[in-house]
Formats: sequence, C-alpha cells, structure tokens
Amino acid sequence: MNRFLPREAWDRTLAIILLVLLLAFCTLIPGFYAGFGGTLAITEQFLPFGFVAIGLAVVILTGGIDLSVGAIASLSAVIMAILTKSAGLDIWLASLIALIIGAGLGWLNGIVITRLRIEPLIATLATSFIYSSVATALAGASPPYGFGKPFAVLGSGTIEGILPVQLLMFIVIAVGFSILITRTGFGRRIIMVGYNRDAAHYAGVAVPDLLRKVYGISGFMAAFAGIVLASYYDAVRPDMGNILLLTAITMVVLGGVSIFGGEGGILGVALGVLILGVLRQGMLIAGFSDMVTTMLTGGILLVSIAAKNLLSDRGFGYGALLLRLINSRKQEAAPPNT
Repeated sequence: MNRFLPREAWDRTLAIILLVLLLAFCTLIPGFYAGFGGTLAITEQFLPFGFVAIGLAVVILTGGIDLSVGAIASLSAVIMAILTKSAGLDIWLASLIALIIGAGLGWLNGIVITRLRIEPLIATLATSFIYSSVATALAGASPPYGFGKPFAVLGSGTIEGILPVQLLMFIVIAVGFSILITRTGFGRRIIMVGYNRDAAHYAGVAVPDLLRKVYGISGFMAAFAGIVLASYYDAVRPDMGNILLLTAITMVVLGGVSIFGGEGGILGVALGVLILGVLRQGMLIAGFSDMVTTMLTGGILLVSIAAKNLLSDRGFGYGALLLRLINSRKQEAAPPNT
C-alpha cells in the first residue's frame, strides 16, 4: 500500500477485523448467527454493493471516480425488465443486453472524460443525472416486476442450501479482478496511470484508450449489480441504484485503494466489502436504524481516507512529511561517493 504500511499488512489487518467482527456479532447479537448457511445468507443483503465496489476500484486505481454507477445500475435493470416484459425476450438474453448497455454507458463516460477533457467528478455527475432521468422515463408509473423463480436464483439462490449464489459469484469475480490487476499488463498499466499519468504516457501507455476501457468495466459491474438487485427483489425501480454509491466508495477506500490512484488491490476491497456489509447488517439486526448505519458509513469513509493520508508517502498528511524527513536524514548520513 505504501512504505509505512504495506498493502499485505493492511489486508491482514482487515482480515483480523472481519474475524473479530463476526465473532463479536455471533456472540453478542441475538439472531445474527442462524447456523452456517443462515449467517452466509446475510451477504445477499450487501453484495450488490460489492459488485459495484470492485468495478469502481478499477476506476479509482487510475486516479478517477465514477459517480454514475448507481444510475447505470438502475437504468440497466429497467432496460432488462422492459425487454423481458414488453418485448418478450428471454430474461437471460435481456440481462446480457442490459450488461452490454451498462458497459456502453461506462464507455460513454470515458469518452466524455477523455475526448471533452472534463474532470471525472463533473463528467460522471452529469451523466448520472442523464441516466437517472432516462431510467425514470422508461420505467413509467408502474415499473415491471415478477421475473420468475429461475431468475430469482441469481439474487437469492443457494448451492446445497448453504452457499449463496451471490457469494459464489462475488468470490469468482474478486479473484478474477485480482488476477487482472496483479498478473496482467493491462492491470500494471492501470496502476501506472494512477501513480503517474504523465510518466505512463511517456512510457507508451495509450492513456485515453485505457481510461475508456476502465470506465466500461465500471459500467458493466454496475449493470451487473442492478440485475442482481432486480433478481433479489423480483422487481425494478428507477432509483434502486441510488443507495449503492456512497457505500461502494467507502468499501473501496476501506479496502486500501488510494483516492489518488496507483495504490491498492482487489483483495483489500473484497475484505472491505465484507467488513462494512457485516457491520451494517449486524447493526440493523441489533435494532439500529438505517440512518445510523448510513452515518457510520460516512464516518468510516472519513476515517479510511484520513488513515491513508496519514500513512501514505503520497498525497497529503503527516506520513508524507515524516517519510521525506526520514529519507533526507538517510541521505545526509550516507557516506559520500568516491
């Protein structure tokens, strides 16, 4: 992660926090532990946030941001539902089309950012308004619902009555994205662009093309989250993705991805998803209101960013200042070259 706290140490710390959190909730909160399968089923409540977080992490690793993920999730789900209910398409084919459209919307974000040279924050905020408006117009006064039991397996099905399908998909996707970032040239270029965009450009990286692909990936994962939500609730709403953004960003930052880009990994993000998801569900089961859990999410986001700034040798914070001081002392103490 950085020279003060390596990424592996951050990941180990998150794993310990997750374990302690699970043990504490299973012991102290009545109803949290409902057998092994029942406890795993809790993940169905928050893993759509995790799908968005993984796609968003790839964008943030480049130093960008995508505020349109919630709107893309909603619009993709609405399109899937309309293609199924109004056009009569098979629901799996309709879902595939919706995923492609979601990736296209993300790609469009990348075009706006790279061709029009608009900052990602402003560009994706603007497209978020556009996508949300289109979703509302398409859904109409009576959004579609009732997609059948086979489709419901995607959001609430289990394997052998124990392992939720959502959790299995999340594990596979997280492993796949981790390999993409750490073991491929594409992933190394993403890190390079996030760490120093100018250096990446002079090293021969086609930065605009890479950014368009990255935002396309984010759009695809947001669309996937929207379809999973539609499966889980057996219905769609044009605003169903609005709740995804803040929590997904918090999961990414908690997972150790620097908001400045160039630092972090998918394993940490996956652990951040599980920690924040388990924490929210545990608090809800304990009787706290959703308002309290939302406030806690905002607090965790602030603390995570502060920790990154204080410990990182990049960006702002006392950690950066301290590291520069240590390095200067080492250079002063080093023997002169002969």
